[in-house]
Amino acid sequence: MSTSWQSACVSLDDSLTQIRESLDNLGAAREVNVDNLMEQLAGAMDAARSLRSVISSSMPEATWQTRAELDDLLVRIEKTSNARARLMALAMELERGSIVHRRAARAKLLNQFRDEAINELRLQADTKTEPLVLPGPEAGQWIEWACALQEPQDNEVLLGLRRGFASLDNFIANLEPDMWVVKAESAV
Repeated sequence: MSTSWQSACVSLDDSLTQIRESLDNLGAAREVNVDNLMEQLAGAMDAARSLRSVISSSMPEATWQTRAELDDLLVRIEKTSNARARLMALAMELERGSIVHRRAARAKLLNQFRDEAINELRLQADTKTEPLVLPGPEAGQWIEWACALQEPQDNEVLLGLRRGFASLDNFIANLEPDMWVVKAESAV
């Protein structure tokens, strides 16, 4: 996502710089190539259209009046996109892993908790509003990190998990690190 809006911003800025140079030449009563100026305007309009498209697909209700407001909006879209990607990455990491326990009933219960956590993460990622920010490291290290959280020193993080991700917190609270096994990626 970020690459598309960043390249559109660069394209827009480049076109605007060229347009300003042409207008400065015109203001100094110097020769201006009208065809080039029209191409520059067309390029700026295309880049602006691309930015509006990115924004409307991410935040259809968004409005802005100035470039500063546009830049702030793009930063919010980037943060939202990153938050969604982190949630989906952890959901996929939970799908890759499995529970190992000597008691089948315990493994079944933990797998149920894991499925609930996966569903919760996917729902959060798919929400129309800004998703909650998942604390902690990237998905590959997340479960180990979460299992190491302890009260009282990690109360703030644990409280945030309970409030925002109750099913994920329930899964982690019942999981012992040695019960979690991540399936190896299959070779192609």
